[in-house]
Amino acid sequence: MAAGGPQATWSRGYGGSLGVRVLGLVTFEGEAMRLPIEALKPDGSVVAFTAAALISPPLELIVPYGGLGVGLFRQTSGDLSDTGRLSALILGVRAKLGPAFARAEFRSYSLPDNPLLPLDKRYSLGLGLSF
Repeated sequence: MAAGGPQATWSRGYGGSLGVRVLGLVTFEGEAMRLPIEALKPDGSVVAFTAAALISPPLELIVPYGGLGVGLFRQTSGDLSDTGRLSALILGVRAKLGPAFARAEFRSYSLPDNPLLPLDKRYSLGLGLSF
């Protein structure tokens, strides 16, 4: 089994999240993501849904955040599939740009034993809108 890494294993992924900030300090977030897996042919991919609670101190332009998430994942490759629960440690920073924001994030995942392909961490960049 190949180890997860950005070079030969993973392709560019896609995702989206929706968060609600409560009392200016805690953010509750739901996220969905899909990553194609280049090492698993044909049509290998992992899809994950995560719910998270994040501490996000109310700073002016730059908002660091961190917290824990739990969710479900599904890995597929041809006729093979694996579905299970995941947990995540989440660290990131968000920069306010008027009504928009830019975001950089690191997630450390914990999956059950023997998934099709280990998914142990993920780095992501994104843009969003604040309401």
